[in-house]
Amino acid sequence: MRSLSRTTSFYIAGLLISVAGLLLVIESTTRLISWVGGDGFTLALHERDATDEAITDIYRFHPFTGFVFKPSRKLIGGHPAQETQSEILINDHGFLSDRLSMPLEKAEDEIRIATIGASTTANLNLNYEDNWPGKLGALLQSEFPDKKVTVINAGIPGFNTAQSIGNLTLRVLPFSPDVVIIYHAYNDLKLARPNFDLKPDLSNVHIQPYGTHERPGLFQQILDSSMFFVRMRNKTREYEKVTAALEELAGENRLDRMPKGVEQVFRHNMLMMVAAAQAAGAKVILSSFATLHDPDSIESQDLRTLSPLKRQELAALLQVTPGLNLAGIFDGLRRYNTLLAELARSMATGWVDNAALVPHDDQFFVDRVHFSVAGAGQMANNFFPAVVAAINDDATAMPPSSTRH
Repeated sequence: MRSLSRTTSFYIAGLLISVAGLLLVIESTTRLISWVGGDGFTLALHERDATDEAITDIYRFHPFTGFVFKPSRKLIGGHPAQETQSEILINDHGFLSDRLSMPLEKAEDEIRIATIGASTTANLNLNYEDNWPGKLGALLQSEFPDKKVTVINAGIPGFNTAQSIGNLTLRVLPFSPDVVIIYHAYNDLKLARPNFDLKPDLSNVHIQPYGTHERPGLFQQILDSSMFFVRMRNKTREYEKVTAALEELAGENRLDRMPKGVEQVFRHNMLMMVAAAQAAGAKVILSSFATLHDPDSIESQDLRTLSPLKRQELAALLQVTPGLNLAGIFDGLRRYNTLLAELARSMATGWVDNAALVPHDDQFFVDRVHFSVAGAGQMANNFFPAVVAAINDDATAMPPSSTRH
């Protein structure tokens, strides 16, 4: 019996070692293939769960915005539709940058441009120099070679306009920007929900502090560190989400029109940001919101004629905007863009109609709203004349699609 027990123990130990070795080979092979394919040897941020230490380690609680980036961080970004990952730098004040530090006081020969928004301004899928704020900074530096041009990219993924009020007034304006660009719309669509009376301060949306979620156990943390497991899990989740979203395409439990109260909150918040920036002495530039789909024509198109990316992202729109059906989403985008143009006119700000200037083409987007390198370049080119005109205080220098109202 003792001999049999030893033999059994030997086989069990051998089996466990073999299984561990096999898992190690699978994991190593997955990472090697990822590295050779340009996706990096480690997981990118977009692949991780909110509870993952890699995510929680780059954000910190903020009393007036919910959360912000932790200062002085380097991280790996990316997007499933991109072939390569991105390298992101967060400076000592928690802003996306190409520099580790930035003084609070502005130099006499310095021009500061601040960009306010969410993930479409942060664009963690792109390197700083490939993102539109970074490209815009390079264009401006060439235009003003005798000046030091600094772009404060204050975009934070997930932010809506209420959070950006705190971000702009408390975190950005103390750095005395000469020009403030505000690029918002999409995340505020998510505030629309059936039978939901949105409060102006969004207190019934943000009902708990950032980070108040249960951390996974040790075994789950080990699994979450496996590239093979995480990518297989994410593919399964994506399939389930897309399937569920397509089943709701008819929109029985969704709104087909943006609620008036949500639109009023958006207008109020944008007005407050413009007023605050102008009161601080900055010129303001507003922009319509650019998207992969054309809100003015998508509903009349035959879905079978759309590109695979556009068809896929219709389902994604439903996933992330659970209160609206497709008609409601595109209605909201049209109304927000009209509202932004009217606000630019009434508040005498600069205006860039990026919704019309950025082609609704796969080349310029990696998904429904986030930009590819080409799209970011187009955005920078569109903003450039408006910013130059604002710096020179010359409204006549702006082209018709990029004017001051």
